[in-house]
Amino acid sequence: INAEYMGKKQIKRSTKTVLRDELKARLRVLRRLEYTNEDNVIQTKGRVACEMSTADELLLTELIFNGIFNDMPSEDICALMSCLVNGDRTPQEFRPKENFEKPLRVLYDMSKRVIQVSVESKLELDEEKELAKISPGLMDVVHAWAKGAKFSQLCTMTDVFEGNIIRMMRRLEELLRQLAGAARAVGDQTLSDKFLDCITKIKRDIIFAASLYL
Repeated sequence: INAEYMGKKQIKRSTKTVLRDELKARLRVLRRLEYTNEDNVIQTKGRVACEMSTADELLLTELIFNGIFNDMPSEDICALMSCLVNGDRTPQEFRPKENFEKPLRVLYDMSKRVIQVSVESKLELDEEKELAKISPGLMDVVHAWAKGAKFSQLCTMTDVFEGNIIRMMRRLEELLRQLAGAARAVGDQTLSDKFLDCITKIKRDIIFAASLYL
């Protein structure tokens, strides 16, 4: 019994140590990216990050503060943000359209930067797994929908199940709403209005119907 008790106690102590080390690493990440100051007091970027939870809040905040969305058309923003809420694996043969190549490259580069800072701060992350969370396979579908395409047209553009498309679109609407709140939190009403315009372009018809049986 004593051996069992001592074993459980050791496991509990080890778990606390791991969690404490992880917390310290995460605090280092926040300080290095200027979400908090040296006294761990939350700064403007930290307040913006707190507005988002649907996707990687650090990555999204970096995109906002680097002005990535400022000159992008609403339809392109919808397409780019779909990469962060698409739960379907992107086929290996996928090649983005030319107009998506630059913003997609920026998205990957920004993600790599956050990952690099995290790893340098002693946070255990697998870069390959983290980058795999970005799934651009439905960018064309989302862009077409934001441009006014019918749902039946979307279904001919991909092998992804209709239900998965609907689920992704609803998550995208939630993410865009959070981005609008984040932009508003930093005092950028123009950007906030752009995200709201994105919502207007995708929130329609069968995808957002109260019941799919209506």
